[in-house]
Amino acid sequence: MPDRPLTPLQLNRALLARQLLLKRQRLPVRDVVHAVAGLQSQEPKDPYVALWSRSSDFTGQQLVAAAQAREVVRGSFLRGTIHTVSVDDYVAFRQLLQPLLNREIVSNRHLAGGFDPAELEVAARALLAGGALTARQVGEALAERFPQAQTAGLASWVRSCIALATVPGDDRWGYPRPPRFVPAVQWLDRPLDEAGVGAAEALVMRALTAIGPVSIADLRSWSGLTGLSAVVQGMGARLRSFRDQAGRELFDLDDAPRPPATTPAPVRFLPEFDNALLAHADRSRIIPPELAGRFAMASNGRRERAVLVDGFVRATWSHACTRGAAGIEVKLLGPQPAPACSDIAEEAEALLRFLEPEATSIDVRLVAV
Repeated sequence: MPDRPLTPLQLNRALLARQLLLKRQRLPVRDVVHAVAGLQSQEPKDPYVALWSRSSDFTGQQLVAAAQAREVVRGSFLRGTIHTVSVDDYVAFRQLLQPLLNREIVSNRHLAGGFDPAELEVAARALLAGGALTARQVGEALAERFPQAQTAGLASWVRSCIALATVPGDDRWGYPRPPRFVPAVQWLDRPLDEAGVGAAEALVMRALTAIGPVSIADLRSWSGLTGLSAVVQGMGARLRSFRDQAGRELFDLDDAPRPPATTPAPVRFLPEFDNALLAHADRSRIIPPELAGRFAMASNGRRERAVLVDGFVRATWSHACTRGAAGIEVKLLGPQPAPACSDIAEEAEALLRFLEPEATSIDVRLVAV
């Protein structure tokens, strides 16, 4: 007898379990980062909030230490966006994801010209062998060698065509601004695995462990890659097939966690960019359909930061600290029972104390909108 279609609530609990959002884990940072297949990190504080919501007794210095120890690495990864990922994942999949960066070259072709790509790569690698540099420093230094090229175009090409790691510093948030880069193979002292069918199949397996069950469209949304339908078909009996209530085929691992729909889901605060929210083409497993428009990317590329209540987005949050006075405002996107409001306020205060440990006063506000 075929399995019954998976409900949004069942898919929600499966996602939360795999994203470590049902229960904080007492694990090393590298293990948490690996379990969730990376944390989107173009906003410096985002991976810290993401880890705080997933880890017991997390301190920001733990992530800095893991980066300095080369247990995790920050660079272009899923969807061509900046992620903090385990070194093993970076080595395994960075070359497979290179086509996403190649698209950036095409989209920025107005900056190209005045250089031979092969010569530029040799020159850039020689330049960066001397130590980490900012994008501006890279562009200005290479402009001396390629005077017919635009400085911004040189820097953009290098960042897209060479796998670069962002070098951590001693800053509280791990990476100074502007960031400094060095070739990943130089930073990690490891070669990157070649792209191929084996790497693509391994990437599908990582998706299932981190965000499954997934459709083909979800795999494309999560990774940014096309052509994964053929990869999934080739994996055959290694995958288990389900359907959602709309009839879409979903793939999963047979032994992956799929907790009961009745599993309690605690309040969790998520950063602006979090793969729990962004991974799927159909995000109804975590964002209620009536709120989907609100959590689409704005024209300025920003998103609202979400609060999960009983597993689903039910509020947004923002915080500020001025002259030692720290405040966090939670906007409730609908009525919430008193116990949930109490949990939200408690979690908000704890997060604010994490983000602003030197604050002399704390203010938590819940606002109905």
